[in-house]
Amino acid sequence: MSDEEDRHTLSIQLANQIINTANNRLQEGMDVIDIAAGIRHAAANFSAFAVANSDRPKEVDPSFFSDEFIQIYEYYLEKHMTPPEQETGLEALIKQVKDEN
Repeated sequence: MSDEEDRHTLSIQLANQIINTANNRLQEGMDVIDIAAGIRHAAANFSAFAVANSDRPKEVDPSFFSDEFIQIYEYYLEKHMTPPEQETGLEALIKQVKDEN
């Protein structure tokens, strides 16, 4: 695995930890929109910290972050809006048998 793939895997793992925290807050009754706002605030805060502490803080274009956010947001929005595919064939039969027992 390349260094870039390792970094991507680590960032996804961190994202999943943050989502788990958000899901816990949701179960505690916090409003989903407020949770999302908190996550965006944290992302902006830590992104600014990372840039300010990088080798080239003046060279980082803030639109990089907003463009990346929009791309990721659109991907996940489509994923969440699309109903899961119906299982067919053997997979459906196995699930049916498991559900009946």
